[in-house]
Amino acid sequence: MYVRRTIDPSVIWFFSKVPLLLFALWSGVAFFLYSCLNLTSIALPFLPVATIGTAVAFYVGFKNNASYERLWEARKIWAEIEHLTRLLTDIVLTLPDNASISKAEKAQILYRQIAWLNALRLTLRQTHPFHSETIGNTDQALLVDKKTGINDTQSDIYKELSSWIPHTEIELLRRQPNIPSTLLRLQMQSLREFEHSGLQEHHAGRIFDVIKELGEQQSAAERINNFPFPRQYAHFSSLFVNIFIVLLPFSLLSELKSDPRNLWLVVPFSVLISWVFFTMEKVGDSSENPFENGINDVPLSAICRNLEIEIRLALGEEEVPEPLTPKDHILM
Repeated sequence: MYVRRTIDPSVIWFFSKVPLLLFALWSGVAFFLYSCLNLTSIALPFLPVATIGTAVAFYVGFKNNASYERLWEARKIWAEIEHLTRLLTDIVLTLPDNASISKAEKAQILYRQIAWLNALRLTLRQTHPFHSETIGNTDQALLVDKKTGINDTQSDIYKELSSWIPHTEIELLRRQPNIPSTLLRLQMQSLREFEHSGLQEHHAGRIFDVIKELGEQQSAAERINNFPFPRQYAHFSSLFVNIFIVLLPFSLLSELKSDPRNLWLVVPFSVLISWVFFTMEKVGDSSENPFENGINDVPLSAICRNLEIEIRLALGEEEVPEPLTPKDHILM
């Protein structure tokens, strides 16, 4: 998640430097063919190209709105996970002393919740909706890795979880296809054991309800992560923008040819307009997959760390990790 009010020019340059060069070369070719080789027939009427540009702007706007909806829904899901984790912590730690569940057993439930949070974080970031592509190899992920050093795509999930759950559970997770779901199932199994030991049914029922809701939120996050943004919208949005950019300098020639002294303005105007449309398209792309290790990701690492701190402080621990802070205005 990018947390600065205005975007750093270095970030803009990172995504724009190659396209800007291509736009300048293409418009320079159009200018050279027209003015130096006198190929005046390449000048296109401006009105049809402007009409295409208007249609493309509407189409890109629709795509960007749909992409933002995916990002915002992902953030709402994790806000609900934050709420449910705090609720689970309060319920477990306020169980009465005669609830037949020891302090160590309460800590076991809450530590397994920390493990679930981080397992879900890593699972989402290590599962890409486009299975043919290398995870973490997008421009966004490469920029995040360069600026923050955080790359969850390369993390060993079992090594990370070993900080919160015992080795026996780690070995069980290695044989399961869905690690977060397995952790929730272990939570329920533990509760059943506590019930048999004397935990009252209404106390166990409250915890069961929270775990059930956590499972629902996990499924909602997996739905967004595993179902890619419909390619018929994303692909044709990019295609239409590229068609418009290709035609643009030739249409500007017809507008500026009345004064040969100003004909060179085809290059800067073409570059500027092309960059605007390219950026509009890129903004939508950056929101399509909100768990992609990208600059506009939901800050899963920071959320998990903050909840871990809250739980461990609630358990009475004094030595807890520091909250994650933005690096170069990026909070992961």
